[in-house]
Amino acid sequence: MRSQRKKMCRAIALCFFGMSAILLRADDSRVQAAQPGLLPLPQALEWGEQAIAFEKVKVVLPQVKDAPLRMRQIETELQALLKRNKVAVADDASQQIRLRIGKIEVPGQWEGQEDEAYSLVAEKRGVVITANTVSGLYYGVQTLRQLMVHKDGKATVAACDITDYPAFKIRGLMHDVGRNFQTLDQLKMQIEVMAKHKLNVFHFHCTEYHGWRLESKIYPNLQADSSFTRKPGKYYTQKEFIDLVDFCWARNITVIPEFDSPGHSDAFMKGVGVDNMKDPKALKAITELIDELCSLVPKEKMPYVHVGTDEVRQAKQRVNADYLPALHKCVQDNGREVIGWCSGMTFKGAKQVAQTWAKSNPWGGCQHIDSRSNYVNHLEALDFGVRMFFQQPCRQPNGDSIQLGGVLCHWPDTKVDDEKLILTNNPVIPAFVAYSEGVWKGHAGNYGGYWAKLPSKGTAEYEAYADFEDRIAEQRDRFHSNVPFPMVKTYPIEWRLLGQVADGAVPDLEKGIVKESYDVDGAKFNWSKPVYGGAIHSRHFFGFASHYGGKPKGKDIVWGNTHVYSPVDQEVDAWIGFNTISTSDDRAGSALDGYWSSNKACAIWINGEKVNPPKWANPGKLGKELALIDNVYTSREPAKIKLKKGWNTVLVKSAPTWKWVFSFSPVEKHGLSYREVEGLKYSATKP
Repeated sequence: MRSQRKKMCRAIALCFFGMSAILLRADDSRVQAAQPGLLPLPQALEWGEQAIAFEKVKVVLPQVKDAPLRMRQIETELQALLKRNKVAVADDASQQIRLRIGKIEVPGQWEGQEDEAYSLVAEKRGVVITANTVSGLYYGVQTLRQLMVHKDGKATVAACDITDYPAFKIRGLMHDVGRNFQTLDQLKMQIEVMAKHKLNVFHFHCTEYHGWRLESKIYPNLQADSSFTRKPGKYYTQKEFIDLVDFCWARNITVIPEFDSPGHSDAFMKGVGVDNMKDPKALKAITELIDELCSLVPKEKMPYVHVGTDEVRQAKQRVNADYLPALHKCVQDNGREVIGWCSGMTFKGAKQVAQTWAKSNPWGGCQHIDSRSNYVNHLEALDFGVRMFFQQPCRQPNGDSIQLGGVLCHWPDTKVDDEKLILTNNPVIPAFVAYSEGVWKGHAGNYGGYWAKLPSKGTAEYEAYADFEDRIAEQRDRFHSNVPFPMVKTYPIEWRLLGQVADGAVPDLEKGIVKESYDVDGAKFNWSKPVYGGAIHSRHFFGFASHYGGKPKGKDIVWGNTHVYSPVDQEVDAWIGFNTISTSDDRAGSALDGYWSSNKACAIWINGEKVNPPKWANPGKLGKELALIDNVYTSREPAKIKLKKGWNTVLVKSAPTWKWVFSFSPVEKHGLSYREVEGLKYSATKP
């Protein structure tokens, strides 16, 4: 079944991920029409010998009465898919695209996931998608979307036989719109992309210190300008919220709203007129607000309410013993399940779902949603992929009655005036597209050694990761050029490192001179074996495995060297970064005027010539209320670098701030996304 692709690819065993199939990573000559890269991968996939041409089809839909909103969405998306690929719809067509409700069984360890299961068979007669429910049909259509290719004036569908179902019940994205408001248009654009990659939860963190962002009719002062410290008057009306829930519901996505309380409550206290959360008016108000929220949307569409309870750090936020039980009772009396942060407040006998954050562990016996160690606000475009690929949701291969799944969180604490930067300061859309694989397909192991660095070339782990990045890039190029998608492949970029050394310890390097080794006053300095990636972490700020361990006193310089082959003389754009701030933290400091970083030691040379840093908007200044503008390389114009025909030498000098990492990759802009510069090759040692 795989002979065509075997001629141009090499097999990569992924058994260490628990995948029963052998996946094939294509070379540059991949025939996309025959076997396109799917993301997330299905649970079981068998390719046919060739792609099937489609010119005219008959579409047959099931008669379903219990999910009209979702069936209309399926029909709309299927029509758009055929129109985009120039496939005519006609009742007399010899080929069919048939959707039907049938019986799809899932293995015992995936029990409880039947509702979203589907099968898809594509053969000469057409395509048949079978599912237990309309939800499964929707996901089958999303897979068909990836299988259908329009190329050279011809529409084809890859011949295949798929049986598929999710590893986890909850597969989501969280946005903190309390701190930094996003318009509904921007949220809906992301939700469209989420749905296409089988994510099914949008966690709507809509209250914060800076504003209570959901309209209340009973406490209208929550919307008064005086209750906001950022973007006053920017909130979602109740009508807009109902519209958002329906928009998500039509696409198989459940909205989980969060009223974070009693912490993060400054805007709440201003809006309801209390000085501290022990005031009886506070408990009365929060329960009435929950009742009001639940009155807007039926429990079938909004089965959970998140109550926060984290980071109660100020005296005015502390509450009496009756506060939290009353909060839980209010949610449960409205027929909803309670979710709360762990670590956060709880009480004996509480019945809730625990959502873990940062490095916390779930409470024993509680149902669990995993958001540990994968916050998008700490990630950048050149390092997010390994975390998404090697970090195992819930630390087990698939979900069960306790381990419900995962939510990828984005906490852009620092002020952002232009909402578009929220999606470019961090790789939000590429990250959740990548995250979809772990929560849908599942990972058999939790490979913490690769959360901040790539495996060595030639290993099965490296080949599996390379295939993953290839598939993300293919999705980017085929479907996501019109959304902010800051991602390029990083696995081909090969470096060698020299360090840790004192600043000035190797004088030739300070001049941009690259040699195979250096002798300085009887001391010999050698380069490392090749390492890989677009972002090289000398020391990871969370303590994840990185290329070096601690910080030896006085030895705070690491040098990096790669060689870039260019087929022609050219000037290209490049992402260059040293000051990779986290958008929820200002400890890294802002870059200084005339330097690449808040640490003056950082520098980069191309062919022995220093590359000048940008002219910064706010050099040397950074605080959570000073808006981010050009602090992150994906939110500013790329640097310009000149490459000569042949091999070019890149030398990087990196030094620590809060993070100790350097980032480099040539890039080419396509629409709102970026791509790799065509024809470039990389080698740690110049061939």
